Amino acid sequence: MSREPEFGLPQDSPDFVREVGDRVTSIISDCLVTRTTQSITDPTPVAEIRALFYESLPREGTDHQQLLDLFADQIVPHTLVNTSPGYLGLMNPTPVTMGIFADALTSLINQNQAASHHSPAGSVIEEVVIRWLGEAAGYGADCHGHLTSGGTVANLTALKLALHHAAPEVRDRGLVAAGQKFTVYASDQLHFSIERSVDVLGLGRDALRLVPTRGDATVDPKVMRSLIEADRREGMEPFAIVGIAGTTASGAVDPLPELADLAEDLGTWYHVDAAYGGAAGLSRDYPGILEGIERADSVTVDAHKWFFVPFVAGGILFRDRSFAEEVFQNAAGYIPPSEAADLPPTDYLKQGLAGTRRFNALKVWMAFKHLGADWYASVVDRQLALTHRVAEVVASLPDWEVAIQPTTAIVTFRYEPATLRKAIEGGGEEGEKAAKKRDRLQIRIAKVIQQEGRFWVSAAPVPGGFALRLNVISWLSDEALVEAFLAELPRYAQEAAPGFD
Repeated sequence: MSREPEFGLPQDSPDFVREVGDRVTSIISDCLVTRTTQSITDPTPVAEIRALFYESLPREGTDHQQLLDLFADQIVPHTLVNTSPGYLGLMNPTPVTMGIFADALTSLINQNQAASHHSPAGSVIEEVVIRWLGEAAGYGADCHGHLTSGGTVANLTALKLALHHAAPEVRDRGLVAAGQKFTVYASDQLHFSIERSVDVLGLGRDALRLVPTRGDATVDPKVMRSLIEADRREGMEPFAIVGIAGTTASGAVDPLPELADLAEDLGTWYHVDAAYGGAAGLSRDYPGILEGIERADSVTVDAHKWFFVPFVAGGILFRDRSFAEEVFQNAAGYIPPSEAADLPPTDYLKQGLAGTRRFNALKVWMAFKHLGADWYASVVDRQLALTHRVAEVVASLPDWEVAIQPTTAIVTFRYEPATLRKAIEGGGEEGEKAAKKRDRLQIRIAKVIQQEGRFWVSAAPVPGGFALRLNVISWLSDEALVEAFLAELPRYAQEAAPGFD
């Protein structure tokens, strides 16, 4: 038996559990209260942070109270407070409180979701959660799938399914057996994980065929069709079409029904990346945002984005469980087989990449059970309304313009002084220089906002150049906060512009 530290309480004693639990709960409570008032950004140089933590492998233990003090005093102050309602940045949500505690309960029972005999209730709950996510996104509750570490693995899984659909011989004999140059088609606004996936699958990144987007950051199916036809004449063969339901930069949603028609005409796998936008399917005030998603062969939906679940809880949805099990089948004699039955248990090891799998479905299940889909729908609609409000106000400000009108809860806009606008419209070399200067100005404004620490937005490339990107991603953000941000916009531009080149 390993030797316990000589101080404090044995770690398996009830008193130790209560002491740690009470202190952790106190820390959580303090963080939840202060997240609305503290600076979002931490200006501490990374060298100073390293000095706090760099040490040799500890040979002696640390008292649990001292260790929790270290967390509260040295870790919490050096975090990006993306749980703040003023965080209007990337797709990092304010997690719902029940999800925070569900993570601890998940660690308590420590289920491995690879095989159902090691996670009997957990496997069934994951089945249920997948159906709930399908229903919420508009894909339908009659789906299968599983949770992943995030959209990257979900998209990789989808493209692996698509490749097997096109050429099942590749699984056993490799790409050389297919004798084809396979290609994937997607908008040039896609998430980087699609490019990474074609690389990991051994297709080469040139196999990803990017289709230029329109001014609203959506793909034109006619242009995609023309590119596919041209590629086929060059000996290439499409095996997947990807539609995006909520692009990372601007939140745009591709014309999903038209892409479904194209995939159907070609007999090609149709995948929809709704990692961010999946929750839009719950909207009552803005219906039809995800129309056509129900026709996809597979869908990526991340619960840890617009469903406000703590990281990580990505998800891949698909129609045919037996097909997925065929794609990912492996012999693993050391894992006891599940008994055959009319409704066989779900062994997630058989339908995806991961072996060891955490019971991340618990926090999704508890969040939905605690808050209900109606609460989620009301928050989604409020956030969509707030985003439209930002677009409305920005359009009314001198020297400001909306870059991409919002479809989801992301809006992009830019500051464009009259002198820059005139030079850009003039074209030529001077126009190009002015456009680059305008791009740098948006990045500078974002930096000014971030450094102040009250709000956090980013700058992102969209059709037409860089723009400021605002994503209402915290369920705590309200009308008063958004109005306060909008009131500061002219000042942020003034602070960023002087002496800027």
